[in-house]
Amino acid sequence: MSWGIFWAAFWYEMINMLAYRIFAYYPFRRQLRLPVWAVAALIGGTQAVQSAIYGYQMANGLPTRTSELVMPAVCLLIYLACIRADVWKLLFLYIFVIDYGVIVRGAAYFAEARLFYSPGMTFDTMRSALMSFAVFVITVPFMLLFLRKTKDRVFQTDAPMLWRTIWLLPASTTGIAFLFTGSLDVENVRQIRFLFARVLLILGMFVVYYILVKSLDMIRRQAALEEKNALQETMLAMQRTQYSQLSRHMEETRRARHDLRQRLTLIHSYLKDGSQEALREYLEQYEQSLPPDVHQTFCRNYAVNTLVSYYREEAHQEGIDCSVQIEFAETLIINEAEFCAMLGNLLENALTACRKVKKRAPFIKVRGRQEPGQIVVTVDNSYEEPPVTDGEEFRSTSHEGSGTGTASVRAIAAHYRGRADFRYDDQVFYASVALFPE
Repeated sequence: MSWGIFWAAFWYEMINMLAYRIFAYYPFRRQLRLPVWAVAALIGGTQAVQSAIYGYQMANGLPTRTSELVMPAVCLLIYLACIRADVWKLLFLYIFVIDYGVIVRGAAYFAEARLFYSPGMTFDTMRSALMSFAVFVITVPFMLLFLRKTKDRVFQTDAPMLWRTIWLLPASTTGIAFLFTGSLDVENVRQIRFLFARVLLILGMFVVYYILVKSLDMIRRQAALEEKNALQETMLAMQRTQYSQLSRHMEETRRARHDLRQRLTLIHSYLKDGSQEALREYLEQYEQSLPPDVHQTFCRNYAVNTLVSYYREEAHQEGIDCSVQIEFAETLIINEAEFCAMLGNLLENALTACRKVKKRAPFIKVRGRQEPGQIVVTVDNSYEEPPVTDGEEFRSTSHEGSGTGTASVRAIAAHYRGRADFRYDDQVFYASVALFPE
């Protein structure tokens, strides 16, 4: 075995591939299942193994199919296992990285074949790797920006059936480009058609991803509209409840006014007769007969108080113990509608979960406060069966895919530079949200 060929091929493969693997992980650096150092060791270690296999094959004149197909598949499996996110969405974005690498290396090889042409030259040299790396460095800021924006839109859209198949569209574009590209023979690489195939690939990649991202935006807007309609229905239900309570209060006030007249007449008669002892006994009996004051104000903000009162009454009507301790100012430090939508989602999820509890008395515990520069809310509730998770997302119990309630809460928390945490432990679901709008 020629060690010179081995090390040349080894470093060629390391330089050519390692940058793209790091590029693929970078947007998900805060979603890793392992510490950063462990993921970095996996990336470097597996790439070193792939490069060593490639170098050995080149030094011994063996086919390189093993390093070109098997090891990238292993690296992909490690990639999917290391990132805490939906597998199909990750695969969709990983194909973007593959396409990007194919385009960059193809452009670099074309330039090298044009600038340094010699019959029989190959593209597995250090010069080839350095030229490819130079094109990567020039283009990576633009590609990283595009990948970040695409990633945000992808993970904000919940459509499980779509994600299981949509990755086939960019994958097919890549396959077509490979078919039209041909081999890496220098006579083929220096032809305009070789570069043209790469140009078509990048155009096709952007067109496919642009159309898909626009479609995702439409799906997300439709989901937001459905959530808005659900919130409006809840608000209408609260208004009906308030109207019913107001009607009962007006009727009780009318009866109390009529009753008061009769009692005042009786009191006047006692005073007129000078029967003070009888009057005292009567007043004591009357005081004991008064109904308790069931109206409760939880906080000074009218909208939040109305929302919490509605869900508390709904819970009590279904035999669910609901305790509330919240301290919010009359004016919130964030958008009132967004906060009510977030809190409404938490309470709706809690109420839905408690309705399914059969083995013990269900409960909901609501806590919240507003302090200078921040708002904190926690909602704990009974949850009989462990929720099904998909990465960090909780699967919905009412439809296929992730729960839109928790996703909406996370989005509002992110908008206000905060955090939303959800966890399950011993038949209790804990939800906590911290918002920092200032």
